[in-house]
Amino acid sequence: MQTDIYQPTFLIEIEGHRLSKDITHEITSFVFEDNEEEMDVMEITVADRNLQFVDDPLFQEGNEIVARFGYAGDLSARKIAVIKEIDYDFPDGGDPTIQLKAYDKGHKLAGKQIQRVWQKPAPGILYSEIAEQIASEHGLKAVVTKTIGRHLRVAQSNISDAQFLKQLAVKSRDRDGKGVTGYVFYVQDDELHFHPRHLAKRPALTLEYFTDREGMLRSFKPSTQSQGVKGAGTETKAVGVDPRKKAAVEHKAGNATTSDRTSLGKKTYLVDGGTGEDKYRESESGQIIPSFERSEGFYEEPRQEPAQDVSESRFKEAELRQIEAAATTIGMPTLVAKQNIEITGVGRKFSGTYYCTSVRHIFGDGYSCELKLKRNALGKGAGAKSAEVTAKKNELPAPKHPKKAVASGTGRKAKGSSAPRPVKSKPKMVRVDADTGEIITNS
Repeated sequence: MQTDIYQPTFLIEIEGHRLSKDITHEITSFVFEDNEEEMDVMEITVADRNLQFVDDPLFQEGNEIVARFGYAGDLSARKIAVIKEIDYDFPDGGDPTIQLKAYDKGHKLAGKQIQRVWQKPAPGILYSEIAEQIASEHGLKAVVTKTIGRHLRVAQSNISDAQFLKQLAVKSRDRDGKGVTGYVFYVQDDELHFHPRHLAKRPALTLEYFTDREGMLRSFKPSTQSQGVKGAGTETKAVGVDPRKKAAVEHKAGNATTSDRTSLGKKTYLVDGGTGEDKYRESESGQIIPSFERSEGFYEEPRQEPAQDVSESRFKEAELRQIEAAATTIGMPTLVAKQNIEITGVGRKFSGTYYCTSVRHIFGDGYSCELKLKRNALGKGAGAKSAEVTAKKNELPAPKHPKKAVASGTGRKAKGSSAPRPVKSKPKMVRVDADTGEIITNS
């Protein structure tokens, strides 16, 4: 059955009560935003022309909303949120309105500021164990990747559980090596996620601009941020104090030291904002981050300094902001954030794999989706100063070569038994001046 994209719909339950058609017809706007960096939010605007909803027990703070949206026969998964804010508008002209704003269950972690010390007898506690315990305290299912490095004590200094887990995510890693993996924390429905981003996964879908007959991708607006936050994408430096040695410690993270990361493009474009060169002078250190991780109690000396963990994690986070893009598609109920999406048809410079940090489903005059995308590298057309990154590239695995035939009874390979594979001719390449955009030569 083909989906009728001209008849979008949504189903809403509040405190287990399905809203009747009479109430649903009064809803003038429905928005659900799926976020990685912030809480998921659901916004419902209701026209209250007869003032029958102001005191309705369903439209009150603290009530749970369960919603599904999309098209008849093609609805999204259940989205759960709790009403935390209500805005009332009684205008001079026109109908009064009520806007409900509901948040995911992550609001339980964000409200109360807590002062406590997490500790465990030797060999100590893992950051992942802290995340699992916080998930259990709030009745959430823990989706956690085990970290390394045990601590005798970890202080939570008068901050909420959400802020605390974000701090732990910055300095968490799941293996020893030249770079840290860098964790991310968010709440999705009934799950608490604390694990590395899945940047190496295949794109969940492909959106094509200009040549797609179905018109899925309506607009795409990229912006390059390679000079943002004064070189944070080129190098970061963490500065702290080692209480044991009573001396200052300093750790830098850059392309050479942070090789254990996934690049979403073929080329990276990192230049000095002052000189135009593709790497920083020794006197420049990019973004400086204070670090206090050395004051924690370690069960044993860490193989990698905690300040180095922080600097490399911040470096990768800044690098992921080299390209930020906003895109608009037709309504797609299965579209979610925290996954890779491939964008094509926007030139070699911007076509490629992007990480989606936010999807906003909007029902008003029709149904559309607004996406926020990030990428840590530019395409092949980035210019002459682009250089291959040292990170692992997000490429599909090469197909395995078929085994050659073996002569029967001899155990030796038969000569000429495998047909030669046809050699694909390379497409014609065009050289373009990076500054003017003019075609130089054809090859």
